[in-house]
Amino acid sequence: MELRQLRYFVVLAEELHFSRAALRLHLAQSGLSAQIKRLEDEVGGPLLQRTTRHVELTEAGRLLLSEARTLLSAVDGTLGRVRAAARGEDATLSIASLGPVPESLFSPLLATFSARRPHVRMELRQLAFPEMLSALREGIADVEFIYEPLHESDLDVVPLETGPRMVALPRSHPLADRDFLTPTDLRGETFIPQSDATPKYWQEFWMLVDELGTQPRISSYVGDNIEEWLHLIGRGEGVDTCPAVIARYFGRPDVAFLPLRGAAEATLVVAVVHDARTPLIDEFVDLATEIAHGNIAVG
Repeated sequence: MELRQLRYFVVLAEELHFSRAALRLHLAQSGLSAQIKRLEDEVGGPLLQRTTRHVELTEAGRLLLSEARTLLSAVDGTLGRVRAAARGEDATLSIASLGPVPESLFSPLLATFSARRPHVRMELRQLAFPEMLSALREGIADVEFIYEPLHESDLDVVPLETGPRMVALPRSHPLADRDFLTPTDLRGETFIPQSDATPKYWQEFWMLVDELGTQPRISSYVGDNIEEWLHLIGRGEGVDTCPAVIARYFGRPDVAFLPLRGAAEATLVVAVVHDARTPLIDEFVDLATEIAHGNIAVG
């Protein structure tokens, strides 16, 4: 039984007239009759009662009409969705970030991708620290912008750009009037930790463990998101380091941001789950890389 035969049968069952049905199908009447005969041979019985005056469905024909409509509707729906996905239409791309993404990258990226894929709906989500890995692994995010280090075997990580790193400390701190700070200046300081769901190696990078050669003192207060983290710093619970973009987007009267020298810079990456990559995700990641590296003109 072929889908084409079912389509022919449905049209004939609706018209109950071979000439009109053949006209709708752009077939010769003899060709339509031959297809219906093959379908009846496969079913094993008549689907229509034919007389010189009219055509009517048999009981088997009425059952097949109901089943054929359901089947063809499902096939057409599936085919439509697959075709749309192949064209990148009616799809959703969930884009998450742990903190702000530099506007010099993010705005042209979203604008260019939207122009290329106008039927793709982009959902933007800002993550709290405990979600930085689970959002990708649980499918909440398709792609994620985050700062290194990120050493997870199930994630593909593509570096985008590297920039200055800052020290965030209370405005009232004795060091707050300096022009810049070094890791040595922060020896003996208390650092604000993040949730235990945040990888230890990631927290240690921002707490300057390698540069200090030891684990610094850790506050008993935990910052689960950037606002909480800055609030704790502002009220004097500790200090921490961060990408310069945090200072640009989260300025507060009680927090001072000073350039950090003598430590690794902050590298922004885009991360995806290796086994969840799709052509649409790869296209977005490739475009982000091209824009970040200046290999594409945007306007």
